[in-house]
Amino acid sequence: MNVIFAEITKDIKILFAYPIEIAFWIISPLLWAVPLIFQGKALVGALQSTAFGNLAGTTEYIPYVLIGAIFSTYMFTAVWSMGNALRNEMFYGTLEQILCSPVRPLYILVGKGLYNSMFSTLFVIVQLTICTVFFGISITLNKILPMVFFLGLLVIGLYGVGFIAAALTLLIKEAHGILHMFEHILFLFTPIRYPVEVHPITRAVSTLIPLTYALIALRGILMGVKFNFIKNGIILIGIDIIIIPLGLYIFSLVEKRTKRKGTLAHY
Repeated sequence: MNVIFAEITKDIKILFAYPIEIAFWIISPLLWAVPLIFQGKALVGALQSTAFGNLAGTTEYIPYVLIGAIFSTYMFTAVWSMGNALRNEMFYGTLEQILCSPVRPLYILVGKGLYNSMFSTLFVIVQLTICTVFFGISITLNKILPMVFFLGLLVIGLYGVGFIAAALTLLIKEAHGILHMFEHILFLFTPIRYPVEVHPITRAVSTLIPLTYALIALRGILMGVKFNFIKNGIILIGIDIIIIPLGLYIFSLVEKRTKRKGTLAHY
């Protein structure tokens, strides 16, 4: 616990040393969604569409896109924060000391994951507050507990994704290309921007990604779109059970390999 707390404290100090990062993570998901809203209005002539409603279960395009933009923050910060965390340690010149210290790397990664979860949640709360004031998204007390349930399952699964991203960083050092590719795959095959039912391939691939089930559930809770609570919960739990051990195994394998080859601090 001391190691995890020290890691969280260190990352908080680094974040507040560069406060523009805070503004970026709060504002960027909303700025990213606004052009899509304008594009939808330009193409359809309105902010509601019957064709869209037939696929999404709701004709309300603005809340649909904003919810996707806001809650995908967890996925992208998990991938970029945990993946780049070890890359940043390389820049600081501290990666070898950390990974060769008498501390299991798991504790370091858990600390980075908890830090990521804390600030992702803070950013999401601010974003939801903005959307409640300006875009008409309604959040009532009875929605909070189910939202927390599905967000918790999503975050747990994202730790596994973060472990794999961290392993990629150790293996290939400069992982920006792969992380960007992963980001675009998520945009394509999860219902962040549009319903995956628009094409059979996107619908099939999306069933393998935890963010899909979390977004379906969160939109159902916030927008009243019909969804299967139990089914989505069980699937997310099953994905978590698989992806956490898999992520830890991959990271452990790569960490041992880089130590054995002496490439921990290589660029």
